[in-house]
Amino acid sequence: MKRGVGAAGAFAAAIMLLSGGCAVNPQTAQSYGKRTDAKHAHTERDVLADAALAVETSPWPKPEPVSIFSRMTGASDDDRVTRSDAVAVYVNALQPAGARFSQLAIDARANLGAADRLLRAADHALAAQRLTVSDVAMVEDAIQALRENRQIYVNAAREIENAGEPIDGVQLEAIRDAYSEAIRELGRSADALADRIDEDRSENYAAPAKPRRNRFSGV
Repeated sequence: MKRGVGAAGAFAAAIMLLSGGCAVNPQTAQSYGKRTDAKHAHTERDVLADAALAVETSPWPKPEPVSIFSRMTGASDDDRVTRSDAVAVYVNALQPAGARFSQLAIDARANLGAADRLLRAADHALAAQRLTVSDVAMVEDAIQALRENRQIYVNAAREIENAGEPIDGVQLEAIRDAYSEAIRELGRSADALADRIDEDRSENYAAPAKPRRNRFSGV
């Protein structure tokens, strides 16, 4: 599925607004359509993997889901890192005191910049000679990380405010909106990658491709 020009423009505008500079317009996959050699395909997928890893890198310990055993027994996972734990670690690490929201905003912009690079890498990967479901999974994992990061940044800002330090409510809302747009755009790119895999399978097995749309684009 191709991303809408208006939506892509909205994400680029959000990044530009938060960064106070010029956003780079994503190049389309069509401009890479003729690069089909195996070496180039490998490079595109490496770039995709590196970009996904950058999105998932955060300045706090990664929250861990409740184990299947705990869900079944009702027992608590005392050693696991919760979202609240991650927020506490992050807020305590922010410096300097009195201006911690400014550093939070810088960190959020960096993460959103990584999301923008992943978006471009996912579009470029459409021209790779061969794609696999693991490529789609990398983008999907990054989307989940962005959802978690958005919530941690918002919760951390509230903790800073509760501690009596000033925050910029308008900027916080802009950060939240930019995350929502990044999640939507990456969801559309994940759909496009999955559709490409379906098309390849259809060509290989002479079977009609099943429509696979809007699976990852929920905000």
